[in-house]
Amino acid sequence: MRVLLVCPSWGRPCGIAAYTEQLGRGLGALGVEADVAHSPALIQRRLSERRYEGVLLQHEYGLYYFNLVAILTLIDRTDIPFVITMHNTDRRGWMGAQHLFLFKTRARFVVHSEAARDNLLAGRPAPEASRLSVIPMGSPDYEGRFAPPAEVRREMGLPEDGFVVGFFGFAAAHKGIPNLIRALALVPDAYGYIGAAVHPVNPLAVDAIYEQCGLVRRAGDKNRYGNVVLYHGRIPDERFGSYQHAVDVIVFPYEVHGTSISTSMMAHQSLASGRPVVTTDVPYFADLGDEVLKIPDNRPETIAGAVRTLRDDPRLAESLTAKAMAYAAGHRWPDVARAYLRLIA
Repeated sequence: MRVLLVCPSWGRPCGIAAYTEQLGRGLGALGVEADVAHSPALIQRRLSERRYEGVLLQHEYGLYYFNLVAILTLIDRTDIPFVITMHNTDRRGWMGAQHLFLFKTRARFVVHSEAARDNLLAGRPAPEASRLSVIPMGSPDYEGRFAPPAEVRREMGLPEDGFVVGFFGFAAAHKGIPNLIRALALVPDAYGYIGAAVHPVNPLAVDAIYEQCGLVRRAGDKNRYGNVVLYHGRIPDERFGSYQHAVDVIVFPYEVHGTSISTSMMAHQSLASGRPVVTTDVPYFADLGDEVLKIPDNRPETIAGAVRTLRDDPRLAESLTAKAMAYAAGHRWPDVARAYLRLIA
């Protein structure tokens, strides 16, 4: 079996591209061949080969402007089963206007949470409920292949001992990173590793972190301020799980961002890290329950309280980790791929 994955941001630093790559690996683990196309011309050339049994298109509003109608038309005029994954759901302005074209196709649609499903169905226009499925994000399978934490902490610029709070992902205004840094100032006996990578579409988000915290950004990708290391480079894929495992707790202090509803892929990746995960109670984590410790807001005092709780209650940390690992084990990327294959069967 062979499927075509459509992803306009393929080959660039982007969460949608990362999802596409992981989905392709999941398909490969099931013996399914997957090709990727990123432009109308390449999509047309691929489809002309007439060797695909399904098309899986990854959608995020900002990835499609004038090319949306062209791409949808190319795919929709074939008889190949067609699935569109809505990585973000919104009904405002030009984003909602894209629905006029998306929902006219014969495609089936996928979202990552019930909250995102409800958001799409509440709009006008809306897809038929029978064509809308929920497929949760996948988690990696590290199989315990973590490098020794002491070795990794030396790479990270952290002491081998001490309680370390980690953040991983692209820098963005809604992720509450400055408040996490302020929270660490309230827990002076803890260390922080803020892996906030520069996103090519929003490079100024990193500068905003420094400005809001009153810090002077120095040269290079790694800067240290007191008990906090800020890193803005790319962690190698083969070391990413080990970097997460080298910290004691991972925190995602996101806040509500407009009216969109999407799901944090990074949170799902972190569930497999062997470390407890803290999130705010916002739609980005709506699909997660007691696999994570949810806090009501991202004020520094609230974040600091959660950090102290997990530092001082090892049994709670172990319980959260066990639940997170169990969730990750039930949502591997081959499981995600298998759910997609059922939609195009």
